[in-house]
Amino acid sequence: MSGITEHLMQLGLSEYEAKAYIATVVLGEGTIKEISDESKVPRSRAYDVMVRLLEKGLVELGNTNPRCYRANDPAEVFGHLIEDMEKARDEVVKALEELGSTAERRDNPIWTIKGEWAIDHKVAEMMESARREVVIISIHNDYLRRYAKIVAAVSEKRPVTVVILEGSGDFIGMLGWSRLLCISEGKLSPPEPFISNAMESLDKGKEYDVELIMVCDREVSVILSKERSGHRAIISSGTVVDYFINRMMDLTIMEAKECGQSR
Repeated sequence: MSGITEHLMQLGLSEYEAKAYIATVVLGEGTIKEISDESKVPRSRAYDVMVRLLEKGLVELGNTNPRCYRANDPAEVFGHLIEDMEKARDEVVKALEELGSTAERRDNPIWTIKGEWAIDHKVAEMMESARREVVIISIHNDYLRRYAKIVAAVSEKRPVTVVILEGSGDFIGMLGWSRLLCISEGKLSPPEPFISNAMESLDKGKEYDVELIMVCDREVSVILSKERSGHRAIISSGTVVDYFINRMMDLTIMEAKECGQSR
Protein backbone atom coordinates (compact mmCIF):
# COMPACT_ATOMS: atom_id res chain seq x y z
CA MET A 1 0.00 0.00 0.00
CA SER A 2 2.86 2.39 0.78
CA GLY A 3 4.17 1.97 -2.78
CA ILE A 4 0.82 3.08 -4.23
CA THR A 5 0.79 6.06 -1.88
CA GLU A 6 4.25 7.12 -3.03
CA HIS A 7 3.29 6.82 -6.70
CA LEU A 8 0.16 8.92 -6.16
CA MET A 9 2.26 11.54 -4.40
CA GLN A 10 4.58 11.62 -7.43
CA LEU A 11 1.49 12.44 -9.49
CA GLY A 12 0.86 15.50 -7.37
CA LEU A 13 -1.33 14.30 -4.49
CA SER A 14 -0.47 15.04 -0.88
CA GLU A 15 0.10 12.09 1.43
CA TYR A 16 -3.34 12.50 3.03
CA GLU A 17 -5.02 12.85 -0.37
CA ALA A 18 -3.32 9.69 -1.61
CA LYS A 19 -4.28 7.69 1.46
CA ALA A 20 -7.86 8.97 1.41
CA TYR A 21 -8.28 8.16 -2.28
CA ILE A 22 -6.92 4.65 -1.79
CA ALA A 23 -9.30 4.17 1.14
CA THR A 24 -12.23 5.33 -0.98
CA VAL A 25 -11.28 2.83 -3.69
CA VAL A 26 -11.06 0.06 -1.10
CA LEU A 27 -14.41 0.96 0.44
CA GLY A 28 -16.22 1.51 -2.85
CA GLU A 29 -17.94 4.40 -1.16
CA GLY A 30 -17.78 5.70 2.37
CA THR A 31 -18.51 8.46 4.83
CA ILE A 32 -15.88 10.78 6.26
CA LYS A 33 -15.67 8.58 9.36
CA GLU A 34 -15.28 5.39 7.34
CA ILE A 35 -12.66 6.92 5.05
CA SER A 36 -10.79 8.35 8.04
CA ASP A 37 -10.78 4.98 9.80
CA GLU A 38 -9.62 3.12 6.68
CA SER A 39 -6.96 5.64 5.62
CA LYS A 40 -5.72 6.69 9.08
CA VAL A 41 -6.14 10.29 7.98
CA PRO A 42 -7.15 12.26 11.09
CA ARG A 43 -10.89 12.92 11.23
CA SER A 44 -10.19 16.63 11.68
CA ARG A 45 -8.39 16.69 8.33
CA ALA A 46 -10.44 14.16 6.37
CA TYR A 47 -13.24 16.55 5.36
CA ASP A 48 -10.85 19.10 3.79
CA VAL A 49 -8.93 16.29 2.10
CA MET A 50 -12.09 14.88 0.52
CA VAL A 51 -13.14 18.36 -0.65
CA ARG A 52 -9.80 18.68 -2.45
CA LEU A 53 -10.20 15.24 -4.03
CA LEU A 54 -13.69 16.25 -5.16
CA GLU A 55 -12.33 19.44 -6.73
CA LYS A 56 -9.64 17.44 -8.52
CA GLY A 57 -12.25 15.09 -9.94
CA LEU A 58 -10.94 12.00 -8.15
CA VAL A 59 -14.15 11.33 -6.19
CA GLU A 60 -17.87 11.98 -6.37
CA LEU A 61 -20.07 13.30 -3.56
CA GLY A 62 -23.34 11.56 -2.77
CA ASN A 63 -26.36 13.62 -1.74
CA THR A 64 -26.78 11.79 1.55
CA ASN A 65 -26.65 12.43 5.26
CA PRO A 66 -23.97 11.85 6.39
CA ARG A 67 -22.03 12.77 3.28
CA CYS A 68 -20.79 9.83 1.24
CA TYR A 69 -17.93 9.74 -1.26
CA ARG A 70 -17.01 7.24 -3.95
CA ALA A 71 -13.92 7.03 -6.11
CA ASN A 72 -14.01 7.76 -9.81
CA ASP A 73 -12.47 5.19 -12.13
CA PRO A 74 -8.69 5.25 -11.52
CA ALA A 75 -7.73 4.67 -15.17
CA GLU A 76 -9.84 7.58 -16.40
CA VAL A 77 -8.92 9.88 -13.52
CA PHE A 78 -5.19 9.44 -13.76
CA GLY A 79 -5.16 9.30 -17.54
CA HIS A 80 -6.65 12.80 -17.49
CA LEU A 81 -4.28 13.88 -14.71
CA ILE A 82 -1.24 12.67 -16.67
CA GLU A 83 -2.45 14.51 -19.78
CA ASP A 84 -2.64 17.73 -17.75
CA MET A 85 0.84 17.11 -16.36
CA GLU A 86 2.26 16.48 -19.82
CA LYS A 87 0.75 19.72 -21.12
CA ALA A 88 2.20 21.60 -18.15
CA ARG A 89 5.57 19.92 -18.73
CA ASP A 90 5.65 20.93 -22.39
CA GLU A 91 4.81 24.53 -21.54
CA VAL A 92 7.44 24.67 -18.78
CA VAL A 93 10.14 23.11 -20.98
CA LYS A 94 9.39 25.52 -23.81
CA ALA A 95 9.47 28.53 -21.50
CA LEU A 96 12.71 27.44 -19.79
CA GLU A 97 14.40 26.73 -23.14
CA GLU A 98 13.51 30.22 -24.30
CA LEU A 99 14.90 31.71 -21.07
CA GLY A 100 18.08 29.65 -21.31
CA SER A 101 18.75 30.28 -24.98
CA THR A 102 20.49 33.59 -24.25
CA ALA A 103 22.30 32.48 -21.09
CA GLU A 104 26.09 32.61 -21.01
CA ARG A 105 27.84 29.28 -20.41
CA ARG A 106 31.23 29.06 -18.75
CA ASP A 107 33.81 26.62 -20.05
CA ASN A 108 34.15 24.43 -16.95
CA PRO A 109 36.14 21.22 -17.58
CA ILE A 110 34.90 19.32 -14.51
CA TRP A 111 31.32 18.67 -13.46
CA THR A 112 29.77 16.66 -10.63
CA ILE A 113 26.43 14.91 -11.06
CA LYS A 114 24.25 13.28 -8.41
CA GLY A 115 20.90 11.52 -8.61
CA GLU A 116 20.34 8.18 -10.36
CA TRP A 117 18.37 9.56 -13.30
CA ALA A 118 20.88 12.34 -13.99
CA ILE A 119 23.84 9.94 -13.79
CA ASP A 120 22.19 7.32 -16.01
CA HIS A 121 21.19 9.95 -18.56
CA LYS A 122 24.70 11.43 -18.73
CA VAL A 123 26.45 8.05 -19.03
CA ALA A 124 24.11 6.98 -21.84
CA GLU A 125 24.57 10.32 -23.59
CA MET A 126 28.38 10.01 -23.42
CA MET A 127 28.44 6.47 -24.78
CA GLU A 128 26.01 7.20 -27.60
CA SER A 129 27.81 10.37 -28.66
CA ALA A 130 31.28 8.80 -28.71
CA ARG A 131 32.74 8.94 -32.22
CA ARG A 132 35.70 6.54 -32.06
CA GLU A 133 35.77 4.28 -28.98
CA VAL A 134 34.55 3.66 -25.46
CA VAL A 135 36.74 2.10 -22.77
CA ILE A 136 35.28 0.97 -19.44
CA ILE A 137 36.89 -0.38 -16.28
CA SER A 138 34.30 -2.05 -14.07
CA ILE A 139 35.57 -2.32 -10.50
CA HIS A 140 32.22 -3.34 -9.04
CA ASN A 141 29.71 -4.66 -11.54
CA ASP A 142 26.41 -3.10 -10.44
CA TYR A 143 26.80 -0.20 -12.87
CA LEU A 144 27.96 -2.46 -15.69
CA ARG A 145 24.87 -4.64 -15.30
CA ARG A 146 22.76 -1.52 -15.27
CA TYR A 147 24.26 -0.22 -18.52
CA ALA A 148 24.69 -3.58 -20.27
CA LYS A 149 22.02 -2.92 -22.90
CA ILE A 150 23.45 0.50 -23.74
CA VAL A 151 26.98 -0.93 -23.95
CA ALA A 152 25.73 -3.70 -26.26
CA ALA A 153 23.96 -1.20 -28.52
CA VAL A 154 27.00 1.10 -28.71
CA SER A 155 29.29 -1.87 -29.50
CA GLU A 156 27.34 -2.38 -32.74
CA LYS A 157 28.53 1.03 -33.97
CA ARG A 158 32.04 1.56 -32.58
CA PRO A 159 34.75 -0.32 -30.63
CA VAL A 160 33.99 -0.86 -26.94
CA THR A 161 36.52 -2.35 -24.52
CA VAL A 162 35.39 -3.48 -21.08
CA VAL A 163 37.86 -4.46 -18.37
CA ILE A 164 36.30 -6.45 -15.54
CA LEU A 165 37.87 -7.15 -12.17
CA GLU A 166 35.48 -9.89 -11.10
CA GLY A 167 32.67 -12.03 -12.45
CA SER A 168 33.59 -11.68 -16.11
CA GLY A 169 31.69 -14.86 -16.98
CA ASP A 170 28.45 -13.19 -15.92
CA PHE A 171 28.69 -10.83 -18.89
CA ILE A 172 29.22 -13.29 -21.71
CA GLY A 173 26.46 -12.56 -24.21
CA MET A 174 25.34 -9.37 -22.44
CA LEU A 175 27.62 -6.70 -23.89
CA GLY A 176 27.18 -7.20 -27.62
CA TRP A 177 30.44 -7.01 -29.61
CA SER A 178 32.41 -5.48 -26.75
CA ARG A 179 35.95 -6.73 -26.19
CA LEU A 180 36.10 -8.26 -22.70
CA LEU A 181 39.30 -8.18 -20.66
CA CYS A 182 39.92 -9.55 -17.16
CA ILE A 183 42.35 -8.32 -14.54
CA SER A 184 42.95 -9.03 -10.87
CA GLU A 185 42.21 -6.20 -8.47
CA GLY A 186 45.80 -6.08 -7.25
CA LYS A 187 47.01 -5.04 -10.71
CA LEU A 188 44.67 -2.06 -10.98
CA SER A 189 46.17 1.19 -9.75
CA PRO A 190 43.34 2.95 -7.91
CA PRO A 191 42.54 6.45 -9.17
CA GLU A 192 41.72 7.93 -5.75
CA PRO A 193 45.12 9.54 -4.94
CA PHE A 194 45.38 11.80 -7.97
CA ILE A 195 41.64 12.45 -8.13
CA SER A 196 41.51 13.71 -4.58
CA ASN A 197 44.41 16.08 -5.31
CA ALA A 198 43.28 17.23 -8.74
CA MET A 199 39.57 17.69 -8.14
CA GLU A 200 38.35 20.15 -5.55
CA SER A 201 34.81 18.88 -5.99
CA LEU A 202 35.57 15.87 -3.79
CA ASP A 203 35.38 16.64 -0.06
CA LYS A 204 38.59 15.70 1.68
CA GLY A 205 38.26 12.86 4.12
CA LYS A 206 34.93 11.77 2.69
CA GLU A 207 34.71 8.04 2.18
CA TYR A 208 33.85 6.92 -1.32
CA ASP A 209 34.31 3.83 -3.42
CA VAL A 210 34.99 4.07 -7.15
CA GLU A 211 32.77 1.58 -8.99
CA LEU A 212 33.26 2.29 -12.69
CA ILE A 213 35.54 4.42 -14.87
CA MET A 214 34.75 5.22 -18.49
CA VAL A 215 36.58 7.16 -21.19
CA CYS A 216 35.04 8.19 -24.50
CA ASP A 217 37.31 9.00 -27.45
CA ARG A 218 40.21 9.50 -25.02
CA GLU A 219 38.79 12.96 -24.44
CA VAL A 220 36.01 12.79 -21.86
CA SER A 221 36.06 10.64 -18.74
CA VAL A 222 33.54 9.78 -16.06
CA ILE A 223 34.19 8.29 -12.64
CA LEU A 224 31.20 6.70 -10.93
CA SER A 225 31.51 6.31 -7.18
CA LYS A 226 29.39 5.17 -4.29
CA GLU A 227 29.44 7.33 -1.19
CA ARG A 228 27.73 7.51 2.14
CA SER A 229 25.40 10.12 0.67
CA GLY A 230 24.55 8.10 -2.45
CA HIS A 231 26.14 7.95 -5.89
CA ARG A 232 28.24 10.53 -7.68
CA ALA A 233 29.51 10.95 -11.24
CA ILE A 234 32.47 13.20 -11.96
CA ILE A 235 32.78 14.25 -15.59
CA SER A 236 36.12 15.59 -16.79
CA SER A 237 37.23 16.87 -20.18
CA GLY A 238 40.67 18.14 -21.16
CA THR A 239 42.23 18.12 -17.68
CA VAL A 240 45.21 16.46 -16.01
CA VAL A 241 42.72 13.99 -14.56
CA ASP A 242 41.97 12.72 -18.06
CA TYR A 243 45.69 12.25 -18.71
CA PHE A 244 46.08 10.07 -15.62
CA ILE A 245 42.92 8.12 -16.36
CA ASN A 246 44.00 7.44 -19.95
CA ARG A 247 47.42 6.37 -18.67
CA MET A 248 45.80 4.04 -16.15
CA MET A 249 43.52 2.65 -18.88
CA ASP A 250 46.54 1.83 -21.08
CA LEU A 251 48.44 0.14 -18.26
CA THR A 252 45.37 -1.80 -17.19
CA ILE A 253 44.67 -3.07 -20.71
CA MET A 254 48.33 -4.14 -21.05
CA GLU A 255 48.07 -6.18 -17.84
CA ALA A 256 44.64 -7.63 -18.61
CA LYS A 257 43.85 -10.96 -20.24
CA GLU A 258 41.37 -11.59 -23.01
CA CYS A 259 38.05 -12.98 -21.79
CA GLY A 260 36.75 -13.21 -25.32
CA GLN A 261 34.03 -11.23 -27.03
CA SER A 262 30.76 -10.72 -25.23
CA ARG A 263 28.88 -12.17 -28.21
